Amino acid sequence: MNRIIPANAAAHLLLQVMAANFSIRPRYKKYLKSTTGWIDFSIGFKTRKDTIAQTIRFKGGRVRVTGRILDKTDAVLVFEDDTAFMDMLSNSSEEVMTMMLRNRVRVVGNHLCVLLFYFLMSLLMAELESSGITIPGKSADKNGKKPKTPVAPPVRPAVRRKASLKIERTGPGVKYLDDPYLSQYSLEDFPRLGRFLTDHFTIMPEVCAERAELITDWYIKNGFEKMRNGQPWIPEMRQAHAFKYLMENKKPIIRDEDLIAGATTTMPIGAVMYPDSQGMFIWPELHTMATREMNPCRISKQTAKTLHHHVFPFWMRRNIKLWVGEKYNNPLCEQIGDHLVAYILSKSVALSHTIADYPALLASGTRGIRDQIETALENDPDADTQKRYTLEAMAICLDGVDAYARNLSAHAVKLAAAATDPNRKMELERLAQICAKVPMDPPETLDEAINAIWIMWVALHMENTNVGLSLGRMDQWLQPFFEADIAKCETPEQRQECIKHAIRLVSCFFLRCTDHIPMSPDVGKHVVGGAPANQAVTLGGVTPDGRDAVNDMTYVFLKVTEMLAIRDPNVNARYHPGINSDTYLKRLCEVNLITTASPSMHNDKAVMTSLEEFNYPLEEVRDWSSTGCVEPTLSGKHIGHTGCMLMNMVAALEMALNNGTHPLMNWDVGPKTGCVDNGVFPTFEDFFNAFKEQFGFLITNAVQYNNYLGESHSVMRPTPLLSSMILDCISNGRDLTKGGARHNSSGIACVGLADVTDSMLAIKKFVYDDKLITFAELKDAVDSNFKNHAMLLAVINNKAPRFGSGSPEALDMANRITKITHDAFASHRNFRGGQYTTGFWSMSNHVAFGMLTGALPSGRLEGSPFTPGLTPQATASNNLLDNIHDVARLDPRNMNNNIAFNIKVVPAAGESHEKSVNDIFSYVKTYFDLGGMQIQLNVVNTDTLRDAMAHPENYQNLLVRISGYNAYFTTLTKELQFELIHRAEFGI
Repeated sequence: MNRIIPANAAAHLLLQVMAANFSIRPRYKKYLKSTTGWIDFSIGFKTRKDTIAQTIRFKGGRVRVTGRILDKTDAVLVFEDDTAFMDMLSNSSEEVMTMMLRNRVRVVGNHLCVLLFYFLMSLLMAELESSGITIPGKSADKNGKKPKTPVAPPVRPAVRRKASLKIERTGPGVKYLDDPYLSQYSLEDFPRLGRFLTDHFTIMPEVCAERAELITDWYIKNGFEKMRNGQPWIPEMRQAHAFKYLMENKKPIIRDEDLIAGATTTMPIGAVMYPDSQGMFIWPELHTMATREMNPCRISKQTAKTLHHHVFPFWMRRNIKLWVGEKYNNPLCEQIGDHLVAYILSKSVALSHTIADYPALLASGTRGIRDQIETALENDPDADTQKRYTLEAMAICLDGVDAYARNLSAHAVKLAAAATDPNRKMELERLAQICAKVPMDPPETLDEAINAIWIMWVALHMENTNVGLSLGRMDQWLQPFFEADIAKCETPEQRQECIKHAIRLVSCFFLRCTDHIPMSPDVGKHVVGGAPANQAVTLGGVTPDGRDAVNDMTYVFLKVTEMLAIRDPNVNARYHPGINSDTYLKRLCEVNLITTASPSMHNDKAVMTSLEEFNYPLEEVRDWSSTGCVEPTLSGKHIGHTGCMLMNMVAALEMALNNGTHPLMNWDVGPKTGCVDNGVFPTFEDFFNAFKEQFGFLITNAVQYNNYLGESHSVMRPTPLLSSMILDCISNGRDLTKGGARHNSSGIACVGLADVTDSMLAIKKFVYDDKLITFAELKDAVDSNFKNHAMLLAVINNKAPRFGSGSPEALDMANRITKITHDAFASHRNFRGGQYTTGFWSMSNHVAFGMLTGALPSGRLEGSPFTPGLTPQATASNNLLDNIHDVARLDPRNMNNNIAFNIKVVPAAGESHEKSVNDIFSYVKTYFDLGGMQIQLNVVNTDTLRDAMAHPENYQNLLVRISGYNAYFTTLTKELQFELIHRAEFGI
């Protein structure tokens, strides 16, 4: 008679097998040792109903299993049920990460130890598979073979129009471009750019361990918590010395043919490793990254060995998130965040959504900034120890930047000596001179200015995670250098070559920005699918004194955007109605038509109105720039961490429908606001207040968690270099993580506005106004995903008022919800003393959050994506003007972290280029005249997107706008591709 082994016994047996292998067999035991000793840790396993309780402990090279949860276990994995535990053992590490996303398993404790366990487990599973042993539930490819490393196909052009309008010079700021649209130029005029672009699309990214290895070496030698003499480190000084060591020893690289010196990593295209923040999330994938289905990334055996045995063990107990859990004893706010359903906080991995003060660098150089630091010290002889150390740390970091520039100069000299092509030899000699001068001293030419910005850009990314750090108003800051170069031209031919060189330089800069990608684990494809580093560049708008800011360099940047059509930098264009010209706005629309997705366009008036509550000086508000995706930042004066939080608004709606319980989390976590079945909501206002209370509960916890993480940054990861480049940090003598900047805030991206609005409208109409059904009946339909409720679903889909339909009631509801959201966040302060700002945009989280959400009263079915940003549902209206009207009439004062309004427009077949541009221009101009805040386009039809899914090799560079950022369509998950396909398509 067969006996079924109880789950706990089976778990014990399977863990014992793992323990025996790693305790005895040398091929596995070697993975338990780092360069500084044995890697000791322990992991507990339990189910929610305690049917399983086991602990595996790794200590001194020995592994033991205990049939209970030990005290002081580093981490405990809590499984939904016995099946989830067995799936964990039989699935790949990538699939296990997805189980976490779906809340089938969650981690309590040090999640980095769990990542190490998954890596060790993957080694054992790989051997079993290679031995032909079938693992129950294990997925494999259809042939049972290990997938081959994908090879990038040749670049083929996406479906783009090559026509370009021509226009005569217009606007006071355009002084030297006879045709501001630069229609005479194309990519074919710049052969080296074509070669760089081919590299961008054909070279697979590779993990670079340079930064991780260098800082780990320094910390092992000099200590992290304490110095070698046993004294506690001042965090700013610790970070500064480690940064200086990194920059002094960073390999100087100048790419063949490039006009810009320096590289983010040692790879042609590198994934930067930040073990001090998010980098360790790839630990389970060290041997599988190159073969994963989405966004594969090469990693050499030596790099994997260095990371596992040297880098990761050092950082396993030094982490932003872990610091919070240990200091505040795994607070409720962290527990909610760990479920990844209600909110996701990027401050656990980065504090980089800001813009450095590049005008100060261009005006003074690092020497001038260092002089400011010395002056601040001299003017305050009685400054406390913390202030003095903070200022000294800034100066040490600037020394590191200068050392890197000198190394680049020396390297350029060597390359020039070896060069055989006289033109390249001259370029390299010029680069050597440039790097010997900048960024130490102020630049005088466009070549010098762009190289100064790039060298500092590389340095800032060595200090700060490459997520959302942005470049600001580069057209404004580079225009004086362009004018200085033009002034030296004596003939029309020289002037034309100077213009062409500016296009070439900016293009090289854009393509340099593609030399790195964010380090993302496989599960990241669901959360930030296809997202680049989001290095936002801002063009146009008005000057600080209110004049038209569109200039020659604005159009140079737009020409580069058109020619390259790459996903990053993320180009954002400001348009000020009544000041900026129609010619300029028409050019923005034309570039969108040609690239199919860029740039994003912003209404200066609406953005500035949204910032009025902060009482910023008007000249500073006029100088705003986009950060990361679309968020406004006061350039060089503001630490807004504008992407600190992605907030799932629908989670609060689900909790209101379930008396504080969240269905997917299966957790009775929220306040008791009443059961729908018990009839405790006699009026719609009663239910709306329940939603408001649940949402307030989630907001309060999200803010608390963000503040804890902010405090953690001030201890674990202050940023003295970036602080030296943000106004008032020097005069205050405070690091920006401690509130040293002139302006401080934290920015939220709220996801699901249209879904919540439409659900509220459906509840109000069918339950309360028309009394078509009871609330209990509606909830039953929602809980069953409308199974057996086809008639009700049809009524909702056809009769419910929707945001984006032109319904005044729907617009009022959307404005009401944005206001309570804004007010709830505005009532809190962050760790640095600043206010929270509220935006309505998403990364690709509208798909990820939707995947984790049940059916809604709006008729949206279980697992379906939310709408991107605050875009109306695809079924809201067949008339684009209805969408435009409703979004434009939202009150900008409730949206001070901006919005993402996505529309898919398709010109008619056979329509002329000029007519297509004019039609798009008419819609965008109408939207802005109505007060619309931001708009972004996908100028590609559904048939093309479907064909790209079927034949990705033909569409490698097909650019699409997700929600605030660009991506290549073929790099997206199938779920995100389908979401783009199913967006409303409007013919123009």
